[in-house]
Amino acid sequence: MVAFIFIVLLSISSLYFKKSKTLFVLFFLSMWGLFGWNYSNADFHMYKGMYSVPLSEMIFFKFEGGYNILMYGFKSLGLNFRQFYIAVSGAVLLLVFRFFYQFSNFSALLAVCFFWFLFPLQYVIFRNFIAFSIILQGFLAVLKNEKYYKAKYVFFVLIAATIHISSLLYLLFLLAFKENEIKIKTVLLWVIGLLVVVMVFHDLIFVVCSFYSKCKAMFYATSLRLFLFYSSIQLANLYVVGYFLKPKNAIANDEDSRLNTIIININIVMLLLIVVYYEMAVFVRILLSMTILNIVFITNKLFLTDGKKRPKVLFLGYLFFWFFCFIFLVREKTLFSLFSHNLLFK
Repeated sequence: MVAFIFIVLLSISSLYFKKSKTLFVLFFLSMWGLFGWNYSNADFHMYKGMYSVPLSEMIFFKFEGGYNILMYGFKSLGLNFRQFYIAVSGAVLLLVFRFFYQFSNFSALLAVCFFWFLFPLQYVIFRNFIAFSIILQGFLAVLKNEKYYKAKYVFFVLIAATIHISSLLYLLFLLAFKENEIKIKTVLLWVIGLLVVVMVFHDLIFVVCSFYSKCKAMFYATSLRLFLFYSSIQLANLYVVGYFLKPKNAIANDEDSRLNTIIININIVMLLLIVVYYEMAVFVRILLSMTILNIVFITNKLFLTDGKKRPKVLFLGYLFFWFFCFIFLVREKTLFSLFSHNLLFK
């Protein structure tokens, strides 16, 4: 209860002092405390079980061997799972907040949005969160237009893939790193064409996926209803991002048009995930993770709309949609666990 009241007060303060770096740092420390000292959530005991594997039985040269190497390093130092969890959670949040600090004009407001609407799920899908925090460093190189930014991006994605193999799909975004906006019609034609191919070879694709893990292939199989729902989400997401970042809605004489174009292109290329949803809807996690990146740039534009209400209502709707679809339905094992199962307040 103490932690909840503190976070609520911190959130209210951040809505008034949207650019406060002090509140931004307090959010980082609070989230680390809630994350690192958490002892029960939907996936916590699974990761605790993975850490209990003896050093002699760990396999490094396989899919996602990087996570085993990470555990091996901590176990070799004689550190227990709690110490591992605290250290890694702190490092992950540090990487995420580094990205926020580099690009956000309203850092305290961004921290509020991230905490309430996205973080309660991200901290549960632990390896995905680790992987995405690494990939964000690749996006940082791209968006800052660093030398060899594409090579740096690939490097970070490949490292992330050793933590969670699904990270390889982020290589798709290499198509988005252009100065000019990608034509949506072209991408949609590719989506339709690839969907036809996937439908024709559906059984073969299932067999190939089963070579990696038949149980996972069966568990993550998609229903038609879920496929259509996630596909519509993907399209709606593009509309919201385009509404805030396209030139006709952006502030005049905008100096960060390159950033806006790349973010829009990323969301256009992300339409290709619709093809993946037909086989495995679980990859909607990529869209959820990329929403973290989206809200950084949307919040930058949110208060540059001459006091209009529609942008703020649209943004709130965007956030609450993610919350109700992906957090509220599993709130007991995500949001509630964040506050109720913590060693600091036990």
